[in-house]
Amino acid sequence: MHDDEAQVRDKASEAPGKRLLMEAALRLTSTSRSLSSLGLRELAREAGLNPNTFYRHFRDVDDLGLNVIGEITRLLRQPLRDLRREAAQRAVKEQGPALPRLLGIDLGRGRRVCHETVQLFFDFVAAHPEAFIIGVRELHGASPVLREALRRVMDDFADDMAADIVEFKLLPGIVSAAAVRQVSGLISRSLFEQSLDYIGQPHRREAICALAEEQIVMLFTGASVLQSVGQLRLG
Repeated sequence: MHDDEAQVRDKASEAPGKRLLMEAALRLTSTSRSLSSLGLRELAREAGLNPNTFYRHFRDVDDLGLNVIGEITRLLRQPLRDLRREAAQRAVKEQGPALPRLLGIDLGRGRRVCHETVQLFFDFVAAHPEAFIIGVRELHGASPVLREALRRVMDDFADDMAADIVEFKLLPGIVSAAAVRQVSGLISRSLFEQSLDYIGQPHRREAICALAEEQIVMLFTGASVLQSVGQLRLG
């Protein structure tokens, strides 16, 4: 895309009417509604705009939903990755209790990384509950366009996680990059699903974090063991 085209796109994205409609959609869907269930008049009324304004900014409700998902992704993806990388760097440098090694896996370091990153993830969830509620709901929503967009978002998060695991050498070399990516996909999806429990059940937050940590350790340890004996059927 040429610079002038990018500037036109950016200018359009900053249009007050577009912003008001997206904010209205976020408010209306942050409890129990899906994006695809929103009516144009309802959206316009919530945004304080004339209903005809909608078509100046969006083709249809799916187009609005794609813009909302894009906004959520910009809010979450890089900040979450930055937090995970910072946590991994700290955990790799720290010296914790000596734990047994399994097939070259430093379980002590792995658990430290896991504990730090899971806690930071759920802290981020608590700070941005609407984004996670909407994202997870639309992943199972009625619109195939929005479901596919969110599947791509999940893939992006899994790609980031897998790249960081490889970069920080959090798993032994016997585990292939393809296997790391497959398991990262399972973990990414699981964490986002668990985010709803974390938001909705504050009295269970400590238990939810502990369960998420154990699931991650079990998945990656199991993948390492299976790959070591030639029985891993992922990747």
